[in-house]
Amino acid sequence: MKIDDKLIKKSVNAAIQFSVIKKKGLKDKTRKFDESIDFIVNLKDLNLNDPKQRIDKEVILPFNVVSTNLPNLCVIASDEILMEAKKLGFDTLNNDGLIKLNNEEKKYKKKFVKKYDHFIVEDKMMPNVARYLARFLGPIGKMPKPFPSGYGIISSPEDLKVAIERYLKIVRIQLKKTPQVQVKVGKKSMEKDKIFENAKAVVDYIADQMPHKYNNIKSMFLKTTMGRPIKVDEQYLKSIEV
Repeated sequence: MKIDDKLIKKSVNAAIQFSVIKKKGLKDKTRKFDESIDFIVNLKDLNLNDPKQRIDKEVILPFNVVSTNLPNLCVIASDEILMEAKKLGFDTLNNDGLIKLNNEEKKYKKKFVKKYDHFIVEDKMMPNVARYLARFLGPIGKMPKPFPSGYGIISSPEDLKVAIERYLKIVRIQLKKTPQVQVKVGKKSMEKDKIFENAKAVVDYIADQMPHKYNNIKSMFLKTTMGRPIKVDEQYLKSIEV
């Protein structure tokens, strides 16, 4: 059975409402940063030992999930692509920088790959990226993939511009060891309808990958970065008077 759109919309409103800090006798406070909106989907009746029931995919949502025009990514490239990436204001690595990074301590390399949400790599540099960074990027799901499974491997400056536009809207949906998916579907500052459309796109995509579609969905929650988790459930929403 499909999820009721009205419940998702009400839950988005409630998540934003309950992100406000309320203390009796004091003025309501909001946090001094633009909180992300996280969408958590718990699943049931799955066998995650079966690779066919796992998910590891970059998915383009209807609207941006970041509030700036620069997604948090690093471009590993040479020549024209490298120059274009620098011009656009992204952190970059050329082949010498990649080799230098490889000579750093393991702790430093782990910290480096965790710094970015995504990596865009020029196709001819992928062998060295695989050689030097795969063991750090792979376990956290950041290894660049070619189209159609991903958008992180490119071959021209034009490809770079297209990839950047996509990465404003891309989330990585992973279902591996535990029956739960958690993804960012927007920012608190966004229009609520856009957050709703992104959340709906996520749940529809997940359901489409499941053996029993929406029947594999056990529960769903929406929350801001520091806010209270809001269950997408009619009885729960009534209980908190949303």
